[in-house]
Amino acid sequence: MLKELESPSPFLRARACWVYGEFGIFPFDDQDHLRSVLNLLYQNIQQPDLPVRVNAAVSLIKMLNHEIAVDFVRPGLETIIKIYLKLIDDIDYDELIESLKRIVEVFESEISPYAVQLCSKLGEAFLRLTEQQRANQGGGDELELDNETSLTADGLITAIRRILKSISGMNLPLYPQLEEILEQPIIATLTDPQAMSVEEGLSCLSELLYNQQGVSGRMWNIYLLICDSLLTDKGILDEFIDILSVPLINFMNRDPHTFKTAQLDYQG
Repeated sequence: MLKELESPSPFLRARACWVYGEFGIFPFDDQDHLRSVLNLLYQNIQQPDLPVRVNAAVSLIKMLNHEIAVDFVRPGLETIIKIYLKLIDDIDYDELIESLKRIVEVFESEISPYAVQLCSKLGEAFLRLTEQQRANQGGGDELELDNETSLTADGLITAIRRILKSISGMNLPLYPQLEEILEQPIIATLTDPQAMSVEEGLSCLSELLYNQQGVSGRMWNIYLLICDSLLTDKGILDEFIDILSVPLINFMNRDPHTFKTAQLDYQG
């Protein structure tokens, strides 16, 4: 199979990449074999044929349970992330999003330079999956699909939270842009009764507030949504009061005047 990674046939190269992705999680007795596979997968993610690039990219990241693979990817992380972002623009493929999430998990402390691009792609994927969940609401097999979709969406918000944690206290000029990117994903976690990622959404909100000197109108709109949810008994945030206290304190600390003087429609 190793030879097929260098086959002149794009089809055979793509299939060989796929096979290593499916079975490469198992231990390699021959470490030189593993290094050769990693080198060839990396070469294949830069090939012109889209099926080869996609299968190679996904398989390379599936190999990250091997420490040798982590050490191999780390020096080229910037190139690999750029390739992934370009692939996601070229093709809507959930495996690429899952791989991007895995990159964030493994290289959490090293991804701050790519925070905006990663949050953008993960946020778009989260909104797409939550919309898919709403479209598939029902019972039986549809309910099982909803649960699987929710778990995947929850993982995407977790990945976004990891990115925000990794840059906390750094790159402060990025935060207005991150707010714009993440506004709708955060709102979705706080307003959808089917959402399983409320806690992660609140953590993302806390990070955005904590790392800025003031509070934007965009963030105050989310504050109003939180108040409306609690005061009208929507039943979404009730069990997260302890976690909710963190972003509320950040609202108070970052803009105490507006916090004290804001008028809510349902308060008269």
